[in-house]
Amino acid sequence: MQTESNRVYSLCSQRILLRPWQESDAEALYKYASDPIVGERAGWSPHKSVEESLEIIRTVFNTPTTWAIVLKESNEAIGAMGYMPDCPLNLPAREGEPLVGYWVGKPYWNQGICTEALQLMLDHIRKKSDYTSLICSHFVDNPASGRVMEKCGFVPTGETAVDKDLCSGENRLMRVLRLKLGTKTMNIRLEKPEDYREVENLTREAFWNVYAPGCVEHYVLNQYRNNPDFIPELDFVMEEDGKIIGHVMFSKAEILLDSLPSGRLEGATFGPISIHPDYRRKGYGLKLLQYALEEARKMGIGVICMEGNIDFYRHAGFVVASTLGIHYHAEPKENEVPYFLAQELIPGYLNGIEGTYHTPKGYYVAFENKDAFEAYEATFPQKEKKKHEGQLVDDCTNNPNDQQ
Repeated sequence: MQTESNRVYSLCSQRILLRPWQESDAEALYKYASDPIVGERAGWSPHKSVEESLEIIRTVFNTPTTWAIVLKESNEAIGAMGYMPDCPLNLPAREGEPLVGYWVGKPYWNQGICTEALQLMLDHIRKKSDYTSLICSHFVDNPASGRVMEKCGFVPTGETAVDKDLCSGENRLMRVLRLKLGTKTMNIRLEKPEDYREVENLTREAFWNVYAPGCVEHYVLNQYRNNPDFIPELDFVMEEDGKIIGHVMFSKAEILLDSLPSGRLEGATFGPISIHPDYRRKGYGLKLLQYALEEARKMGIGVICMEGNIDFYRHAGFVVASTLGIHYHAEPKENEVPYFLAQELIPGYLNGIEGTYHTPKGYYVAFENKDAFEAYEATFPQKEKKKHEGQLVDDCTNNPNDQQ
């Protein structure tokens, strides 16, 4: 069996770095590993001193298949990720099936960091070894760890086991999952409530510093789920090997008809549509959007209006909306607005129609309640706001339409 060489690789994503443990990490390791709740969930005793943490780094963590999970913003080690080439569980022989393990400090729970770190390591294993499968397990009283595994593609085997090498392992059953390595699987499904925070963080990563220093799209999504215009049947996540890498949501929208002062034509809009930065320019966004548009068509939605780049969205069937007789509220009617786009999902739905589209009010929530947005933003890890050419505004809490 060909496995990794003795070289320990450093792996990185948008938020984190997986790198070899260093003796200088001892204080950070003690800071998080001394929390008894963390050790109890992972199956080891809490660290009693910085010296003990240093010894763990020199011995237990000194392997080519163990990494420190490092937060890139602070360069601090906040957890561990790795695998054991031999499976120690009391199961039938698992030759060639390494056992994966991980943990992260309590302040970083429920932020998708373990999922991100595990996916990084799995991508590395696929590239650097010829393993055909991996084993992962978690105590049955720690289901949160199991959700991380399943998000990364591990599937329950139906087996339970014990690991006598772990603290209290003789008396605590572990649920066993397996991941078969090989061709990556892509799946699109409806968003679930347990996905919300992960999807909001994904949206934040996708839009950070794109249209303004920072972004507000994750807050729009957070607030829109309780908006009466939100369409839950068109709220989709995209997964690769169980990891959420994309998301799109739709909202009801209306076109005010020119021919009737109070006339309205029902339609919809979408966005934010988010693809994790590590998966951009690979066609994922177009696949997700095409799937969602087909589902919208099946629901009887006749037209979709949106604001975006025609160079990308023409591949999904969009055209400049003025060519269909639909005008944008923030521009003179005689103008052809290149960023205001539309698509007729039901042929003939716009026949004889001329009117004006207004962006649904819910999309302005961050501009209208800046204090609430700032309080929400403070619940995420800090990120540096940067200005660059091409941004629409200098402050993400300013409405772009106010600048036009």
